[in-house]
Amino acid sequence: MGKRSHIEEEVTAIIEKFNRLTYHPFLNDYIPEVGIDEGKCKLFYAALAKKVPKEEASVVTLCVMLVQAALDVHEQVSLHEVDSDTARKHRQLRVLVGDFYSSLYYYLLAEADRVPLTRIFSFTLQEINEMKMEVYSTSSDSYEDIANKLVFIESILYEKILEEYNLQELKPFFQLSFYYHRFMAEWNYWSQGQNSTLMSLLINSSGSDSAWQRIHHKQEQLRKEIDQLTMEQKGFTQELELFLQESVPAAPTGFIEGRVQ
Repeated sequence: MGKRSHIEEEVTAIIEKFNRLTYHPFLNDYIPEVGIDEGKCKLFYAALAKKVPKEEASVVTLCVMLVQAALDVHEQVSLHEVDSDTARKHRQLRVLVGDFYSSLYYYLLAEADRVPLTRIFSFTLQEINEMKMEVYSTSSDSYEDIANKLVFIESILYEKILEEYNLQELKPFFQLSFYYHRFMAEWNYWSQGQNSTLMSLLINSSGSDSAWQRIHHKQEQLRKEIDQLTMEQKGFTQELELFLQESVPAAPTGFIEGRVQ
């Protein structure tokens, strides 16, 4: 219990510093605050804290969260033509906000004398953006192709930093749990009538199962893979279960009949 309290305290401090660093009264009038994904923050800090002094773990975790926020903001930038000055201004501001968030990690890593990490961050950020463009520009991918690309997008930044600190054994936890988080979020988006390439590819794949069965079977398969991993490597089970309980969206209910027959 004491260990969890320490993690909670450090994560709270990370979130507070993130909010202080990213607050800008003019920008906040136009763009909703992105904020930190507290579940991912807690899981990543807990991983780093296994080998890294808490001060360094806090700084690196904060930098990862800033880059994650930058990616999230840039993903909200519309690629379609806009026909009003207001919409154009909002798009430009989103780009600037994302760039602003990205610039902050350079400052923090330099201040903490961890400049070599900036190369990992910048190279990985470029890789993620390139992979996102592949996802948006490719229409012939299968479900498995898109799933593999989303695994990369969701977890590669965390994996690269884990490698740097010789925590490679924890990479599968982040790959599986972050993709599971994305899968459940996409399922919820789709159930609310929003477009989801991932769900569309899954329900339109060959087979006689209904849409509900295909999605539910895939969800069960992903959860079983996570359970199997925690049985094989018990050293990170508590932290992962907490992430799954607190952060992963629940399955939507009572929607399939209205969407697909």
